[in-house]
Amino acid sequence: MLRSILLLNRCAHYDVRMWEHFEEMRLPPEAFIDEGVSLWEKLKITEYNIAAMAKALSSGWIDRELDACERLGVRIVTFHDADFPPALLKIRAAPMLLYVKGPMPQICVKTIAVVGTRRCSSYAIKTAKEIGARAAAQGWNVISGGAKGVDGASHCGSLDAGGVTAAVLGTGIDTVYPPEHRELFERIQEKGALLTEYCIGSKGERWRFPRRNRIIVGLVSRVVLVEAPYKSGAMITANLAAEEGREVWVVPGRIDDERCGGSNRLIFDGATPLIDFDSFFGTEQRYAERTLFDDDTPGQDRKNLQSLSGDEKKILSLLSIHGGNTIDNLAGEAKMSAAEVFKIISVMSLRGLVAMIGPGRYSVCD
Repeated sequence: MLRSILLLNRCAHYDVRMWEHFEEMRLPPEAFIDEGVSLWEKLKITEYNIAAMAKALSSGWIDRELDACERLGVRIVTFHDADFPPALLKIRAAPMLLYVKGPMPQICVKTIAVVGTRRCSSYAIKTAKEIGARAAAQGWNVISGGAKGVDGASHCGSLDAGGVTAAVLGTGIDTVYPPEHRELFERIQEKGALLTEYCIGSKGERWRFPRRNRIIVGLVSRVVLVEAPYKSGAMITANLAAEEGREVWVVPGRIDDERCGGSNRLIFDGATPLIDFDSFFGTEQRYAERTLFDDDTPGQDRKNLQSLSGDEKKILSLLSIHGGNTIDNLAGEAKMSAAEVFKIISVMSLRGLVAMIGPGRYSVCD
């Protein structure tokens, strides 16, 4: 099975869904190679990728790839393997495999991603390092992309504090990109790991990095955006995180700094501002479910409820049913944009119907 998945993964354009399509044919794994072009055409693989796989197969690429991995001390973990992170299988476009160098860190609830722009401010570097260090002290794993700027600072902060961190690369696992992070990558793989879905020798082409960001999101429970302009890979990661139901936290930045334009906008749209570490790393409180129209609702509150719009009643009802909830979660359940929910929450907060009960979490007032 490994050889067949490895060959399909070499295309770098397909994910688990394509392999599942093949499995629906109820053929043995080796049939993917044995039947070759005729089968690939049935799977509607593009002509370009069919030609690339045929060339790789005839040239002995699979054996060379496996030999290179053995030489470099790299493991290949497919989505069928027991040690493949199960959280990754729940995201859209889940990868078929991971190249792993270093002991795979345990992926658990206490795993966060710290991301941001490469061309960041000194404040962002300092903050990212502090987040990494605080995470290590609290027993949280840190995952990032190994890039310059915020990524590298968060890795260093975790490592310097004795923590565990992993870097999801947008290159082959044998490619050190950026070159000045060679020592950092060596430190990371001592306790954590370097991870990638790209085959040995893959260079740092621009399109690879946005695609790998979905893996970063899939491995964590929270994403922290430290600093990012409107158009950046970090913003792509934050948006992916929201789509996948991950918590998105943002470090507020200066409003006159373009490097903070995207991250500040996310706060406006409902992301949770990271304003202190105790709130971020603190134990999440649990709140009992409430019924919106209890008999003991004061008369004035009943009057307020009667004047609510349909959307306002919908949000208030959701908050009553589920207790504390985030803007992003409410937006998903109400089928509204985060900006619309944020506006409604703000208005109802002023009217004394809703209150913030935790970092980025709201509930119906008692």
